[in-house]
Amino acid sequence: MKKFGKWMCAALLAAATGAGAAEMDYGVWTDSPEIASASVNGVRWGLPLAVSSGKVDGAELSILYSGTREVTGIKYSLLGVNNGEKLEGVSVGLFNNSGATVDSIQLGLVNNSGKGGIQLGLVNNNDDDALFQLGLVNFNKNGCLPVMLFFNIGSQAFE
Repeated sequence: MKKFGKWMCAALLAAATGAGAAEMDYGVWTDSPEIASASVNGVRWGLPLAVSSGKVDGAELSILYSGTREVTGIKYSLLGVNNGEKLEGVSVGLFNNSGATVDSIQLGLVNNSGKGGIQLGLVNNNDDDALFQLGLVNFNKNGCLPVMLFFNIGSQAFE
């Protein structure tokens, strides 16, 4: 979790100041403007969508959809979905989906992750082993219990 704290501080600093080597870009629709494979150190805005196969080190902030493949920092969607292959940091949205959430937290109504992390929401699903889940219904395939109401603890918590 030390790495998580470091990335959160860096992401907040980059988002707040926009100084130094930080970059910024924005997405309006899929590949418009052309950010399809662009990587950003700083802030990527989704007005209303941000979709890229690149990477964001900092923050990806959108209205409806944050879809950059790999994010280290903050991924936030005001009214919609966060989707990606790898997350290191925090994902906040109504629906969060990530292939792997390494040292990360997902916060939303519905959270889905392929491996690892902490999930806080009404319905949480993790295909491998979430560290901790807090929600109405929690699915954790390789956790202590595969299905649990209110909370679930992953088996890696006891290692």
